[in-house]
Amino acid sequence: MLLSGTQYLHAKPGERDELNCPVCGTKCDVKRNCFGPTCFAESVGGLGHLHDRFTCPHRDEDWHHYASQLIAQKHDCASRRVRELIDLDLQETLERRVVL
Repeated sequence: MLLSGTQYLHAKPGERDELNCPVCGTKCDVKRNCFGPTCFAESVGGLGHLHDRFTCPHRDEDWHHYASQLIAQKHDCASRRVRELIDLDLQETLERRVVL
């Protein structure tokens, strides 16, 4: 399975029945047997292959983008205390589904 940014999850055709969004945990919408690139290199090279594309139904909402940014900041942060604060904001964002 490949993760392309936070917008799409890709899997081999039929490999997964369903997937949950890695950002908010919501069950993803799925489009089966798509043909096309799943990474930058394939796109530039004009290549592609069959895959299933999973997308979060909330991917275009502001709170979802914000939660995704918080997750990225948490992964890049060296401080345990700051990561704990980011976690608090992330939990509240996912519970309330609003940008704080």
